Amino acid sequence: MKFTTAFCVGALACAGFASSAFAGTWDGAYGNTIVSTYSNGNVVKVYVEPDHSYSITLGDGSKLKGTWADGAGGSCFTVTDPSPKPGATPTCFPVKEYKVGDTFEGSDSFGSFKGVINAGR
Repeated sequence: MKFTTAFCVGALACAGFASSAFAGTWDGAYGNTIVSTYSNGNVVKVYVEPDHSYSITLGDGSKLKGTWADGAGGSCFTVTDPSPKPGATPTCFPVKEYKVGDTFEGSDSFGSFKGVINAGR
């Protein structure tokens, strides 16, 4: 399955609303791996970076890249490579301080998923 839209851990353009008030949102994910499992069994691995970039490794080994930002709509992830389809929306999560062991749920155009932050890469 080819994922070409928003974060497949995970799908609202918040990149322009970054705020230092939420600087710690994904600190617990830096250097660690978010494993997201879709309801159909597909698994993706997400790597969040402190420079507000992230990458996703799909089950077939292909990769997606994007940016994340915190804003009034949540902490949102937007795929930038490959270019998203017109009208694609980011995947957003509540703004909080995520840490190793945390779990969360989300959905995008490919379905619903559950994610967990695991220690290490």
